[in-house]
Amino acid sequence: MVDANPDVCRGMAGRYPRATQHTSVAGLQRDRLDCALVLTPVSESVDGHYGPVMALMEFGLPTLCEKPLSSDYGRAEEMVAAAEAAGTLLVMSVNRRFTPVYVRARQFFDGRPVRLCIAEKHGNGPVFREPVTNSIHVLDAMRMMCGDSAQVAGWTAAQGEMTLGAAAVIRFSGGAMGCYAASRGAGAWFERLAIHGDGRTAIVEAPHRVRMVAGGEETVYAPDAHGWLLPAGERWGFRPQLDHFLACVRGEEEPHTTARDALASQKLAEQVRLLPEGGNRHA
Repeated sequence: MVDANPDVCRGMAGRYPRATQHTSVAGLQRDRLDCALVLTPVSESVDGHYGPVMALMEFGLPTLCEKPLSSDYGRAEEMVAAAEAAGTLLVMSVNRRFTPVYVRARQFFDGRPVRLCIAEKHGNGPVFREPVTNSIHVLDAMRMMCGDSAQVAGWTAAQGEMTLGAAAVIRFSGGAMGCYAASRGAGAWFERLAIHGDGRTAIVEAPHRVRMVAGGEETVYAPDAHGWLLPAGERWGFRPQLDHFLACVRGEEEPHTTARDALASQKLAEQVRLLPEGGNRHA
């Protein structure tokens, strides 16, 4: 366990009694390590991913980093370039790609063309660079269903670096259209993705259910109904994502999402974040 604040490590020692404790990545012994998880915070005052990841890339250590790679897109590009230069595995946490309801929606379309994708991500209270630090999950899910984005237009509401809301229209290079909306003035947390195309509709109400309609017949998949109450790590895809990362470290699987692909989702989130207030600009 590594944290600049030794009190944090001491506080975690009860959960991980066999773990050694360090206040810097520089204190690690590379030959005793298989991989690393970077779970430090990203906020207005702390960019807790950039420094640790860059040091781990120098070590050549396979790393799973929480989203976003960095709150600053330029730094995120540096991190991906460092991983590629070192030939080291760097994976950003895009757990919606492993979340059961999103996985089922993707399987339901099974390569069929998506024509329209509508994403909503709401909550209460302003968030630092919200599209990048929070909504990147649903924006990545849109890319998972529609491919790379080609054009973004819309508006945002913000107070300095704190995002209050956003509304964007996205044109994807494969021809799909997308709509994204987020409000930090909502009465409840809410995440929803609606996908339409080729006579099919899938409506994801994360993380609890997905409604799938084709040929007038509707099917509802609710993973909790098949496993009673799933642990949060299963319901949100964190455990299968971690299992996949470890399989990649062992050389048993190829990365589901490369660092370069994750960077494309962060670029889309950054384009949304930089949309103007009260105006209209194409990014």
